[in-house]
Amino acid sequence: MGLSTITRRRFGGLAVGLAGAAAFPRALRAAEAIRIGFLGPLSGALAFVGQTNQNCLDLAVSEINEAGGIAGRMLEVIAEDSQMSTKTTLDKARKLFQSDGVVAVTGMVLPSEREAALSIAAQVKRYVLFPNFDEGRCHPNLICTGLSINQSTVPMVRWLTSNVGKKIYVIASDLATNRQIMLGSLKAELDAQGGTLAGAQFFPFGARDFGPALQQVAAANPDIVWHAIGDDPITFVKQYASFGMKPQLVTPLVHESIAAATEDASVGNIGVESSYMSVDTEANRAFIDAYSRRFADFTPRRVRGKVVMLPHGEKTYVAAKLLSEAIRLGGGTDYDALRSGFGKVTLAAPRGTVKVDLAASHLVCDTLVGKVMPDRGIDVIARLGAIAPVCTGAKG
Repeated sequence: MGLSTITRRRFGGLAVGLAGAAAFPRALRAAEAIRIGFLGPLSGALAFVGQTNQNCLDLAVSEINEAGGIAGRMLEVIAEDSQMSTKTTLDKARKLFQSDGVVAVTGMVLPSEREAALSIAAQVKRYVLFPNFDEGRCHPNLICTGLSINQSTVPMVRWLTSNVGKKIYVIASDLATNRQIMLGSLKAELDAQGGTLAGAQFFPFGARDFGPALQQVAAANPDIVWHAIGDDPITFVKQYASFGMKPQLVTPLVHESIAAATEDASVGNIGVESSYMSVDTEANRAFIDAYSRRFADFTPRRVRGKVVMLPHGEKTYVAAKLLSEAIRLGGGTDYDALRSGFGKVTLAAPRGTVKVDLAASHLVCDTLVGKVMPDRGIDVIARLGAIAPVCTGAKG
């Protein structure tokens, strides 16, 4: 952990950092640190994801500081546990923005966390950097570093109908974004490609018995099962394999950590993402190597000799690097300076070159199709191109 990083990880919820900080002045001043807020699930079912995000934020901040910071100013991280709670996220976002003076927050996993933090960010004219794929949410105070629905689900359905099959069954967590946007976008593209939606089932967080649903899937005999069980994909994937299911399993939740945890159950599964550990760029190799050295004791899971990385972590790392460049190019940390800076950034990220589409609150980057290999690594089997993001979710 870098000397300039302030964190509360594994300290029983006690915040570590400087108390009583005032909000930042508009002009850059070399003597004062720039504060970034981490706000994500450090406890509960998604703690591993949240802790990975925090690790990656710490790594990015350390790299920026070791290179001299931004105009001589160091970065500091103040971290808070969202506890997967909307109320807690609201309270912690208010603290981070209004008391701690952070210029932006990142680290959230759930759309509900994003919305809670965004409601406070909009009040104080700050930014939320959301490190996950999403429904295409647009807001002037939001930058999403994952794929929007039109960059992931829509082109993936197009690719599947050309390469795998045209009959899809959906099993997903019971989130409004899944019901209202993901399913609608998937069905619309499936219809456009002459395909058929064989059925759809939604499960509340905490559901662990998918047996009856899998029996119904088998009876429907689809070519593909599209799964978006977000809180416990490991259990779902294991049950899917144990039932001897034949349809191709496809999910935006395929990543190396799940592949390692599910052993042979994930082999052959196909995913759509913006990044995998195997992406062949110099920046990605450096990122994975640095993470493996720094966090060798974080988890025993290894893939191809490296500590497993979640796509959420790469997105958090990218968020910090984008913020750093936006501050540099915009010449300040206030909202207008950051917005100007974000509009100018071109970043050589681990996944490849990315730019910010301010109107759509997302990045322009390649969409990747990955497949889990027998060694639990994920190989990129197709590139669907850099697709301009579209606001398909709520705006403003």
